[in-house]
Amino acid sequence: MLRLAEHEKLMTKIVKPLSRGQITIPIEFRKKLGIGSNTILNLVLKGNKIEITPAVVREFNEEEIREYTDKEISQFLQDDKIDKDTARTVKRLLSEGKL
Repeated sequence: MLRLAEHEKLMTKIVKPLSRGQITIPIEFRKKLGIGSNTILNLVLKGNKIEITPAVVREFNEEEIREYTDKEISQFLQDDKIDKDTARTVKRLLSEGKL
């Protein structure tokens, strides 16, 4: 059932998740937002709501990416004057490729 709230111009739709949590975004929503089969979506949990928006994806070339040395990272951390626990966490996440 698709309803258009006249006073707010909101489109609402009730959907049921499949067994693995998948939902179908109604065609009316996809058309309005320009969502196609190759669109990357950004999901944000806000309290008890999920906000879904098309993500902005920027392409880059290899020249824009570089790896930093441990010395450079240590200098960045010293310049930022973050506490030791945060510094250790950042170093661990970098070494794990999560940042």
